[in-house]
Amino acid sequence: MRAKVSLIALALVAAAQTLNAQDNKFNFGLKVSPTIAWFKASGDLSNDGSRIGFAYGLMADINFTNNYALATGVDVTYRGGKMKKNDTIKVKTILQYVEVPITLKLKTNEIGYMTYFGKVGFAPGFNIRTDGDFSKSQIYPFNLALVVGLGGQYSLGGKTALLAGVTFNNGFMDVVKAKEQKATSNFIAIDLGVMF
Repeated sequence: MRAKVSLIALALVAAAQTLNAQDNKFNFGLKVSPTIAWFKASGDLSNDGSRIGFAYGLMADINFTNNYALATGVDVTYRGGKMKKNDTIKVKTILQYVEVPITLKLKTNEIGYMTYFGKVGFAPGFNIRTDGDFSKSQIYPFNLALVVGLGGQYSLGGKTALLAGVTFNNGFMDVVKAKEQKATSNFIAIDLGVMF
């Protein structure tokens, strides 16, 4: 599975470089994101704390104008958290997803060397790995999350810019298959990257 993800990433990088050379309406980049992840649980489960994780991936901006863009990409995210079953049994779970965020990105005009932005949209994701007290067969393979973020880009000249931001990823769908156990997955990420 890791080899497949790596091949997909390499193919996307190659496609990004080709499109970037052809059309200035496209911007591409790479990012890493330390995260704080937790579950919102109900039924037999209750939240028992968060965990530190991370995400990484490719970014792509399809610019409609200087101030509006469709922001997408491919992310590999590590979700999870700590829960209790029946308020007594501790449950730890780490979930790994491949996500394709689709957001509307609103950008200011460049102020000095800075451009500020906000984004909102959705992130469909596919579970590729489960570790901890749940097995992969006990986790739904598909997830959908609301994505809201703020940040800024510092121009290094041309189309190259350093990016930093904060993103809230709020899961809509229950990740656990058991009817008596409900849990949605959420995280806050600090995004660090470079656009080109």
